[in-house]
Amino acid sequence: SGHSVSVRTGDKIPADGVIVEGSSVVDESSLTGEAKPVPKQLGDTVSGGSINVGLTRIIVKTTSSVEDSAVSRLIQLVEEAQSNRSTTE
Repeated sequence: SGHSVSVRTGDKIPADGVIVEGSSVVDESSLTGEAKPVPKQLGDTVSGGSINVGLTRIIVKTTSSVEDSAVSRLIQLVEEAQSNRSTTE
């Protein structure tokens, strides 16, 4: 973590991080189910797997590795829930 990455319009944000340059609009629907893209600006956090759908490039300083991203935590929670099903199901 701690790398700065350039995320152009239409690019997927590779890992959770904080915007250190620029502002744009991010589609987080794959993570949150929210259909409306969210405006993001300097200092805002962004999640790996979301997509820069705005008209400008942003620079993101990563705060987690791919293994520790919001998406991987979500997958881990789903897998745990599936393995812990009750006997009545």
